Amino acid sequence: MRVEVLCVTMHQKGLEKYNNMNIKTDAVFANQAERYDYMEQIIDGNSVKMVTTPYRGVGNNRNMGILHSSGDILMFADDDMVYADGYSEGVIKAFKEHPDCDMMVFSYITDSKRKVAAIEKVKRVRLWNFMRYGTVSFVIKRESLLKYNLIFTQLFGGGSRYCAGEDNLFLRDALKRGLKVYSHPFVIAYVNKDDSTWFKGYDERYFFDNGAWLETAFPILKHLLVWYFVFKFSKRSKIGKIEILKLQYAGIKSFHKGISYHEWHDQITKGEK
Repeated sequence: MRVEVLCVTMHQKGLEKYNNMNIKTDAVFANQAERYDYMEQIIDGNSVKMVTTPYRGVGNNRNMGILHSSGDILMFADDDMVYADGYSEGVIKAFKEHPDCDMMVFSYITDSKRKVAAIEKVKRVRLWNFMRYGTVSFVIKRESLLKYNLIFTQLFGGGSRYCAGEDNLFLRDALKRGLKVYSHPFVIAYVNKDDSTWFKGYDERYFFDNGAWLETAFPILKHLLVWYFVFKFSKRSKIGKIEILKLQYAGIKSFHKGISYHEWHDQITKGEK
């Protein structure tokens, strides 16, 4: 089994991130910049590629990494993480111990104040508990990804129309298409989650975009789940409960029109419906 790291990054001119992230396997860097470029180099016997495009959105760039991948097992990465020594051996061992597994979500360490789901033992991930995990914990067999035609949405995530949720939608699609997904306590990396490119607090955009995400992820249960987010996050926000509810429904309605938060806000400011 060949392990390959697919990392999204920005404004890189060389392959310094490879060593900075303690990568010891093949890797593809999907680099967002203001140009088109491609470079490939052998580092310590591993194939390291960087594909540079001007395309915006984390989903676009993760898909670019997939397009240029060739490994048997693919690991999704952000460029602010550092892999643990022996990560590839641990991942390969986990997949060999569970040969029926298509995809695993692994543990990682962070000192962030934002909560990270604890994984205490190996168990199946299901549609009723899949929202706990982020993309940097995802590891998938490339054959399964290709077989079930899995890609990342271009509408959700940093740099996209709606600021987050691409990780949950990818995992939901994997489960709905029949992939066997497990969680595993093996720690693959240290991740710095404090400096988020999209999370600026529980503000208007957060709840608006959350409404758009609910319309996509839970079209049947959305009317129940909007209240869950009202009561769960109202104490962490300066926005009142009724306004949180209205913002989420504005996001639900705007999703069908293809309208972003900023476009919606401009319409409201101008008095348009």
